Amino acid sequence: MLQDRTCNLPFGDAFRPNNGLLSGDTPETSSSFPYLPIDAATTDFPPSEYNYKFKPPFHYATSSSSTQNPSILRKTSSTMAAQWLFCNALIALLVLFIDPHLSKSDDRSTLSPGFAYSWMDDDDEFYTGDIATIKVKLLGNYKSEEYKYPFNPNITVNGTMGNSSYITDVHSDFGNDTNNWQILFKPIMVGLFYLVIDDEHFRVHDNSLHFHVSPAESYIPPHFMFRWLNSKSAFKAGENATIQVIVSENLNTKTYKYPFNPNITVSDYNGKNEKMGNSSYITGLFSNLGPDMNKWELHFIPIMVGTFHVLISQENLNVFDASMSFSVTPAFIYKPAGTVSWRGEGNHFVAGTTAKIMVLPKDAFGNNATRKSEGSNVIFDIYATTEEGEDAKVLDVSQNGWNTFGGLSTNFIAATSGNLLLHVKDKDQHLIGSPLTFMVDPGPLDVGNCVPHWGIESKSFQIFSTMETFITQRDKYGNLIPGFYPFDFDVIEKGTNLSLPIGDLKYQEVVPGVQSLSFKLLQHGEFSLIITDKDKKKQILNMPYEFSIYIGYCDGMKSIVNGSGLHNSVAGEVSKFSIFLRDAYHYPSPIEVHRLRVEITLPSLSLHVDPQIYPMDPDNGTQSTGMFNSGALEVPSIYLHNNKSDEDRKTWNSNFEVVYIPEKSGVYEIRIYCGNIPLNEGKPFTKFVSADNRDGTYTGFYMPMNLGTYKICASFDGMSISPCPFEVTTYNREDFPIAYGLDVSVWEDESIVFNALVNDYFVGGKAKVVEYERPGHGSLLQYGDLFIYTPFKRFYGNDSFPYSMSDANGNNASSHVNIFVDCIPPQLVSFPPQLQADEDILSPKFGGYSGFEITYSDSTENISIMFTAQHGSFFLSPLQMQLWDPMWKEISVTKREGTSKELIIRGRLEVINFAIKSLKYIGEGNFSGEDTLRVTTMNKHGKYDWDIPVIVNPRNDPPFINVPEFIMLENVTEDEGFLIFDRQRDNYNFSIGDPDHLHFTGNKSHFRVMFSVEVSSGYFSANLPAELTSTTELKLKNGNSNQWQPLLTFIEISKRFSVKAKAIRFRGTIEDCNTLLQQILYYGDEDGGVLTVSVNDMGWYGCYPEDCQEMMSVPLISEASINLIRKMPVDPVVAQSLISAIVIESTILSSLAAILIFYTYKCVFALLHKKFKDQPQPQPQSQNFQLQSSHEVMVQSSTKDSSENITGQPSSLSNPLHEESKIGLSVDSHTSSPSGAN
Repeated sequence: MLQDRTCNLPFGDAFRPNNGLLSGDTPETSSSFPYLPIDAATTDFPPSEYNYKFKPPFHYATSSSSTQNPSILRKTSSTMAAQWLFCNALIALLVLFIDPHLSKSDDRSTLSPGFAYSWMDDDDEFYTGDIATIKVKLLGNYKSEEYKYPFNPNITVNGTMGNSSYITDVHSDFGNDTNNWQILFKPIMVGLFYLVIDDEHFRVHDNSLHFHVSPAESYIPPHFMFRWLNSKSAFKAGENATIQVIVSENLNTKTYKYPFNPNITVSDYNGKNEKMGNSSYITGLFSNLGPDMNKWELHFIPIMVGTFHVLISQENLNVFDASMSFSVTPAFIYKPAGTVSWRGEGNHFVAGTTAKIMVLPKDAFGNNATRKSEGSNVIFDIYATTEEGEDAKVLDVSQNGWNTFGGLSTNFIAATSGNLLLHVKDKDQHLIGSPLTFMVDPGPLDVGNCVPHWGIESKSFQIFSTMETFITQRDKYGNLIPGFYPFDFDVIEKGTNLSLPIGDLKYQEVVPGVQSLSFKLLQHGEFSLIITDKDKKKQILNMPYEFSIYIGYCDGMKSIVNGSGLHNSVAGEVSKFSIFLRDAYHYPSPIEVHRLRVEITLPSLSLHVDPQIYPMDPDNGTQSTGMFNSGALEVPSIYLHNNKSDEDRKTWNSNFEVVYIPEKSGVYEIRIYCGNIPLNEGKPFTKFVSADNRDGTYTGFYMPMNLGTYKICASFDGMSISPCPFEVTTYNREDFPIAYGLDVSVWEDESIVFNALVNDYFVGGKAKVVEYERPGHGSLLQYGDLFIYTPFKRFYGNDSFPYSMSDANGNNASSHVNIFVDCIPPQLVSFPPQLQADEDILSPKFGGYSGFEITYSDSTENISIMFTAQHGSFFLSPLQMQLWDPMWKEISVTKREGTSKELIIRGRLEVINFAIKSLKYIGEGNFSGEDTLRVTTMNKHGKYDWDIPVIVNPRNDPPFINVPEFIMLENVTEDEGFLIFDRQRDNYNFSIGDPDHLHFTGNKSHFRVMFSVEVSSGYFSANLPAELTSTTELKLKNGNSNQWQPLLTFIEISKRFSVKAKAIRFRGTIEDCNTLLQQILYYGDEDGGVLTVSVNDMGWYGCYPEDCQEMMSVPLISEASINLIRKMPVDPVVAQSLISAIVIESTILSSLAAILIFYTYKCVFALLHKKFKDQPQPQPQSQNFQLQSSHEVMVQSSTKDSSENITGQPSSLSNPLHEESKIGLSVDSHTSSPSGAN
């Protein structure tokens, strides 16, 4: 019946009456309890009683009424039927409407992952202010990119969503690791609460969580203490330093949004140069802050030698502990990190002298090592090479151990001359500074060490040929000595001991240090050559040299060599070729067998092959002696002819056969000499000898198709070859490790700790580095699975090292670790501790501030340096920039104006260091005191800041007076004074002041000035504070004297007194002066007067640093006059305009008057002239006729114009007077014209 009553809709929450609570339901049994109305939720929820009354949307009759009235029951049944039909129809419409949308929805919605929620550590009880954490467990696969909306559930507590009066600071932590998803909030109200988590996009609806909040007690913040583990605060560089964390019992981790994770800051012994975290002081910083607070520890590895202070801080937990310090001593010597240099008088020596070097040993972190840290047994590999890489001799290398300078001394004797390189290594790795360049000059000539070299190594020489030897001039150590030294030589015949006459003797220096000696051989026989010094006291090496001269005519160009033994062959096979000796005319040239020499060499292996030489029968081409089969040839260890008798040795022949067996593969060279005559122009015959499988080696391949262990056996002719069998096991490719390598970066002055296997793949969960090589530009130490790399000093760029790793099954893989060493931002290595400047003056006056210098590892990179100040600006001296024009093109300077005034210089290190020597400073207007220079150095990786104080010495500035030029006196009476300086009336800032007062560092009440006010007529009144009575002086209003008189009598009311005077002056503060200025009441006559205001600064111009008495100067006085007038004066612009108009008007009138006078006088003179002409005078008739004729001509030409201009009447009007005027003017015009006179 209950089901029928509610229609049991599948979308019940939307249609449940009264939010789904039926009469008789309780929140514990109703599935709709979280949807209670908001006003029903209370802090003591759930309530003990519920007064909700069910009011269904349809009215039903009770069962009792239906039994009493069947009509009503029938009516009720029909009504229920109708309602049932209505509900079903409504459901059908909803299904028809929703189903198309559901069918169009993404199929992935059916595959949406599930979510499960639980309290962290199963703790659902909190205090107000704690942090409540809900763990989110993902059920299924979740890929955010597959969904239009990310997973972002809503949190509803007691019907209120999100932050409310119940909870606050609601946020989620949904990172990449779905195993650590969390929802966090902070409860702020006491009570029992029910929580709903829902997300409509993922159909999430969970109402299973509830929590209880209790009021927070009076909370005592936790207290942290720190101490060294086992009280050990002294370490060697590279050791692990451990700090124990002792926590008070009242630490509640749920109360804090952020966990305990303090910052570690290390500073030097003086407490300066603080650096947080991993730095050039420490590395490998990590914390062990697990669940057991009794085992909390902080770990780091100190890497710099010295004494340091540790600051442990965390602001949100009020942690600040600076009580700990530690000391670091050098670690063991890391040999490749040592620096090597010359010790003594440079790097230029003479062969045989002693050279000295010194190695400054360092540990793996760049600290100087000492005898205490290592001991005396420190040995390095020392050798020398030429610049071409050939070995050079250094003798008597003695490593003498530690010296007084803290280094390791080594001595050796430089033996080889030339430009050399001295290599100092440890296990094939150079020390820093190695190789060292040095130069060795050869010593004096040692005749006994000079060596002869023959052009052709032979003991037999053909008659009439040339014998040539090269004498190498050497010192005691075998170095070539340039120059031409005289030698003496003799050729002595054996048996007679007589000297052989020499023909065509020639001496010449072929190269520096080598001279050639050659002569003709003119007589056959046995001889000895002896070469000595010019005094014949000492012979050169390998003397005497015995040789024989035989009679023969062999021609090396005409002789013939051929045969298969000159062609390519296989190693181990017999090779042979034939030699046919001929003279210059192609005739056979027989010689004795022992005079024919064949050299067969393999240069790649420095191998010599001994051939067999057989004379051939010239008739049938067969060997003259001895026979051998076509089978194996037995090759004796010495020449065949060496076993023959002297008679056979003297057998003459011109045809020979050479037999030899090349046993090694490669390219052979064959040279043939007939005595001292080379065949084939001295060029060798070359042949290639290849190897075959006859050496007993075979190569086979196999590919296992399945997993497992295989047994393999090899056999030959049915006989097994040991070992037989041997086992080979095959695995899956996934069972073998893969080394992917690692990329890390580090600052050039720091160390870095890393795990080389962090990116590698291996099975079994365990692997280790079994082998690695040292990097070339830094030290590398292994700590279990971790490595510590420290770049060598001043190195930047890329470094790397290879490593091999092995998994639990013993399978290996190899890769590289690439290390990128970044340059730290430029360092300010030299700067003045303080800058001095003067107020309002560009400082310094000459040049710039000296002492600034920066250092940077990469001298070719463009870097930046910026200068800023709080109360001033910086510039570069233009004079030095002009003198430095060529280098200035490589730098850019930017000057930014505005609220942040910055000077930025960009360029290479060298030009920046030059530019900052011209740095200048100027403060803001009237600023004095202490400013701060902020120096910021920047590169592409970061920046550093330094602050340098700037002391700006004050200069005395004159005081200022802000008053107008005049003030209108309106309604001034003798009884009521006129307030002269009224800001509301005149809208003017009447005031006096002193620029030095703004930056006065002492008490501003001590800054006093002498202030005076005086009127030229009338008097004024003022009200002054009582403390000014001792310094106040007056000029009485009724007195005739202009002398200042002290204040004798006054009436003090409320610590103030009034004066009426013609003038007043006193010594007071700026505030006192401005107060007086704004309350002066003027009593004057009708004509007004002049008010004079004067300010004397008494020489004050600042009080820096503390002694004001020393900061005095000559007083400066400012004075201003204000005209007190009754009427408004004409505006200067208007007055100037009126004067200009009057001047212009006067000028115009004067010009018009002058023009009028001019024409008036001209008319008078014309009339007088006419009257004079009209008087009768005797004249010749011819003259009168000429005048009349010329007059008539002129009248005819200008009748019309003359009549109009003179009379203004028409020319046709007949008037005697007009005619006379025309005649008179015409005559005047005629007589005044120069042409008319002719």
